[in-house]
Amino acid sequence: MSNLGGVCCWRPVWGDTGQCIWHADVAQKPTRKLQTAAPEIGERLDGAIFRDVELSGGDWLAGKTITDARFVNCNLENTDLSGADLRYSHFEGVDAQGVDLRGANLEHGEFHRTDLRSADLCGARLHYAVFDNARIDESTTLGRNVVYEEELLEGAEDGRIATFRRRRADRDKDRLSRYEAAHWTYNELQRLAEENGLTEQSRNYYMKRKSVRRREAWEFRSYPKAVAKEAWRWTTGYGSNPWRVIATSAVVILLCGLLYPLTSGVMEPTAEVTMVYKLSPSNGLYLNAIYVLKSIYFSVVTFATLGYGDMQPVHGWARALSATEALLGQLLMALLVFVLTRNVTWSE
Repeated sequence: MSNLGGVCCWRPVWGDTGQCIWHADVAQKPTRKLQTAAPEIGERLDGAIFRDVELSGGDWLAGKTITDARFVNCNLENTDLSGADLRYSHFEGVDAQGVDLRGANLEHGEFHRTDLRSADLCGARLHYAVFDNARIDESTTLGRNVVYEEELLEGAEDGRIATFRRRRADRDKDRLSRYEAAHWTYNELQRLAEENGLTEQSRNYYMKRKSVRRREAWEFRSYPKAVAKEAWRWTTGYGSNPWRVIATSAVVILLCGLLYPLTSGVMEPTAEVTMVYKLSPSNGLYLNAIYVLKSIYFSVVTFATLGYGDMQPVHGWARALSATEALLGQLLMALLVFVLTRNVTWSE
């Protein structure tokens, strides 16, 4: 399952179990004997079984290959497992508080009822790792970015060299797989943070997941998707920032307010005469400034779809602009309500 190839256990049989001390499916194996029999770097312990074993504080499994292992009701508190290959391993009922998993490969691993508070998972590979009823807290360290995103950022810097060294198709396939791994991992970490009530971390992983998809779209020239994601980012902060929606609304109002007097303008009927607010060099600076302010007022009314009726667009372009602004106003107001609702949900 680990894609490392088959391996046969050559170690001596332990007691009357018929298997070595690592693969015997018995509880409470003596820690001292396990430590004495610890393999050298490069040796493999595929399928090792640790059931009700005290492993806290040890560092003799760091950097070892222990794929498809089973840790059941073990104490891994403050254990050093950094750099270990733990792919396809199963953790159930494990106390892993303060465990050091930096740089460990945990892909396809399963964590059931595992306490990972204060654990250090910086640089750990977590693609397809499943966290079921696992516990983390603010002191659980996962690094600024997941390892797959770090590799993508590093690969982007030497992408031209890599293109010459490998076929372009192979490089693209490799980067696509890393994008998928980064997206999947951020999604799982977001769910894990939500389950543990870590609102800020959950939002952070959500933002990073969206950012990975945006960069992927740009890199692989999916321009319509990339532009849509870029617009979603700048106008709403990926649906999480109400201030960006408000700022976008203000930009739309101001831009339309400046465009109205540059087109056919807007008019305001009065008791004596109908005023048309349209910029002209003959009006002078003061009068043109008044016309712009009047147009901005009309832009606010149009954006908010208030429909006072005191001012109207003149002819084609101004009418088309006002209709577009009214539609954008409804859309942005709906987005603002959506973002505010999401923020309330995140804050609870």
